[in-house]
Amino acid sequence: MPARVGRPKPYGVQWRLDGKAKSEFFAEAALRDKRYAELVRSARKGTLTRILDRREFEEWLAFKAAIGQETDWRHVVDAWRTSLQSKDGSVCSISVKDACAEYMVAQERLYAAKRLSADTMRHKRQKIGRLFSDAFGANQLDKVSGEDIEQWIVDDLGFENADTINSYRKHVRALYSYFAKQVRHNPADDIEVRDASVEYVNILSVRDTAKLFLYALKNRRVALGRLALEAFIGLRFGSGQRLEKHDINFEDKGVLLPAKKLKTGRRHYIDGLPENLWPWLDATTPDCWSLKPSEWMHMKSGLFHDAGVPHPRNCLRHSFATYHVAAFKNPGLTATILCHTNQMKLWSNYNGNATHAFGKLYFTITPETVEQTARSTALQHLPGKPQTEEARDKESALDDQKP
Repeated sequence: MPARVGRPKPYGVQWRLDGKAKSEFFAEAALRDKRYAELVRSARKGTLTRILDRREFEEWLAFKAAIGQETDWRHVVDAWRTSLQSKDGSVCSISVKDACAEYMVAQERLYAAKRLSADTMRHKRQKIGRLFSDAFGANQLDKVSGEDIEQWIVDDLGFENADTINSYRKHVRALYSYFAKQVRHNPADDIEVRDASVEYVNILSVRDTAKLFLYALKNRRVALGRLALEAFIGLRFGSGQRLEKHDINFEDKGVLLPAKKLKTGRRHYIDGLPENLWPWLDATTPDCWSLKPSEWMHMKSGLFHDAGVPHPRNCLRHSFATYHVAAFKNPGLTATILCHTNQMKLWSNYNGNATHAFGKLYFTITPETVEQTARSTALQHLPGKPQTEEARDKESALDDQKP
């Protein structure tokens, strides 16, 4: 919710329970983000609870009086469910955790009967038996929406490849199909199937990138380290949120990406990184590296909102790739830093999306230059959008200065 300027506690978070809005306010934005992350975790796990108000307590007493004080309310609910089912209705009472466990038992039987391949079974164990079950846990199976699932795949897990997203969608859809009698609508059907032939490339302008970092520098220094890793070496959100300070080699200017922290599942040590990364890592606060994944996810979203900068998915990683290719014309180096194996695909996706001059400028954004860059209207231009006369003159001047 918008900040209440001038109030002692201007930063608020709001949520709804049974249609009723609840709000809390905090003196610092970081405290608001932490509380918001806690609420999201509780909602996802199905543990968001509240105290009954007077009206609800009176309704409960009336319900108990109607069924009799000695009658177990669970028996009444069971009879109600049986009544609905007898009329071709369906009522879901199973949790995500229990549904995943039951589903996996059935899949293991199919695998033992050689009706599933080893590779398919491996995917089911990882995606459903472990990751989906852990993420949504105590939620009732029919209470998880397609939007929840898509956000989990793209934002929480940090996947951007169309094939990977489609694979997760397929396995979650199979889980819900197994429980079709209990869940009327399969939420995975609400997730758009990605076109694997299309790379979704959304980037920020140089100026918007500077605006984002300037806001963080002045208001949320705790975010600078992880923000810089995404913007200036293209680290995936799913990898960056789990990176620890000891993974960064400040002396040799390299970053260790352990296998467990990478989508590829293979260990990488990357160096040859842009020089402007290191001043941002130096400028961040120590608590940057103790942020929990969910805390960083919501803090990052809040940064874009508060800085007034658009936030298309994976825009920092795509911006890095676009400007790095434009600045250095070395797809091998860009691919190495991004942990890509296909240089030609990377080159075809990112080459030509930004000029050489703008690519060079992107990697001059430092704590010392960020304010000037953020105020330059000439740097607001994005490929495919009309430039102002000032922008064209600025770009021409920059091209004249190229070695």
